[in-house]
Amino acid sequence: MNVYSRKGEAALIRRIRSELQTPAPAREPRPRNFIDDMALLTDDSQALLWTVDMLMDGVDFRSTEHDWYDIGRKAMAVNLSDCAAMAAQPLAALCAVSLSNHLAQDDAVNLVRGAHGFGLRWNCPIVGGDTNSWDQPTVIAITIAARTESGRKPVCRDGARPGDLIYLSGPVGGSILGRHMAFEPRIETALAINRQLAPHAMIDISDGLALDLSRVLEASQCAAVLDARALDALTHTDAQRLSVRDGRPAREHALHDGEDFELIVMLPPNADPAACQALGLHALGRIESGSGVVLSDPDGRQTPIEPRGWEHFQ
Repeated sequence: MNVYSRKGEAALIRRIRSELQTPAPAREPRPRNFIDDMALLTDDSQALLWTVDMLMDGVDFRSTEHDWYDIGRKAMAVNLSDCAAMAAQPLAALCAVSLSNHLAQDDAVNLVRGAHGFGLRWNCPIVGGDTNSWDQPTVIAITIAARTESGRKPVCRDGARPGDLIYLSGPVGGSILGRHMAFEPRIETALAINRQLAPHAMIDISDGLALDLSRVLEASQCAAVLDARALDALTHTDAQRLSVRDGRPAREHALHDGEDFELIVMLPPNADPAACQALGLHALGRIESGSGVVLSDPDGRQTPIEPRGWEHFQ
């Protein structure tokens, strides 16, 4: 079975993309949507990009466990991570919230304060939005407008080519132990990568290393081979702690957990190793012809990796 034809969030997005296809406009800006982490509008100078993410109480955070300020921070951070995925500079944000009727007004203010305050760290203030209430758990959606740096193109998912090298910006796995609420979007790293290394493709890890990498491979129509020793070296200590708790291998957590918000970067084979090291990038594997992901052990054994991670509508 083609793994991309299964039911779930990916299948729904493909159907929506098909429904919303329209003839190309006669003039720029020409939209590129439903492909990358952000929707792209191009013009003659800089690319304008948009992203939106929705977070729901009980799914993306738990109001019984997490502070409302930290929840707001995460709502902003996941959108800023989309900016990092395409090497875009955030400009401004809109915030729409559907607040639970059981939520105190001070908590609602703290939620927005957390989102706005974290946005200001990246020169991305909240400049508008909408507020509603209902008898269900709180939902928060943030939209960010961003631009590429002058003279730079955004980094998209469909540019990976056989021979490219795969890098990670940091360790992965076990984020549910706390990192999923306090991560730092890799915007500065992404901008530097785009300036210095001419990346062919890039994506942030929101739904899991294996699943998000598979999205690049699907868009680029190619395959990936991951080095098992490199993956083990990039498995976060949180994944190892979680493995002790639930009995699942730490490597499985590294591949499938999600919400690491590190970058997967596809670089040309002549990329400067010293520059990669200076930017905190760690070699993980390579792009090849074909389809799918395999994990290569030191003895040469190759194991297919299912593109599994977090998906809605499962």
